[in-house]
Amino acid sequence: MKDALKEFQLKAQEKFLAGIKEHNANGDKGIMEMELRQHIDSAKDEVMDLWFYLCGMQEWLTGDIRDSIDEQKISS
Repeated sequence: MKDALKEFQLKAQEKFLAGIKEHNANGDKGIMEMELRQHIDSAKDEVMDLWFYLCGMQEWLTGDIRDSIDEQKISS
């Protein structure tokens, strides 16, 4: 846990600032300017990105992206 928190602390600020530079360089689209629906949409976009990262890692580790539910359906 300590290592994970230390890594987060070292990387989070730099990543956050890079995101602002890329997506809000003029400072006119700040997080406090967003409506609730925009926050939800942004969070859903992040979850979709995470899904594909996880599938890629799973395929890299196992050679397959199917989960155990898919395997149960295939063997039925």
